[in-house]
Amino acid sequence: VEEGGITSHAAIAGINLGKPVIVGVENALSILRDGQLITMDTVRGLIYRGAARVL
Repeated sequence: VEEGGITSHAAIAGINLGKPVIVGVENALSILRDGQLITMDTVRGLIYRGAARVL
């Protein structure tokens, strides 16, 4: 979600559904494509293209 914060409707809905949530990502809709594989680091608030290597 490009706009909003942790108290936004999208964030609350995702959290209540047990889904990882990162909000306030500038230009997310112009950088990421529908169906694109990403890896989310919700602790740091980072999004990476593709699958992360598991160490």
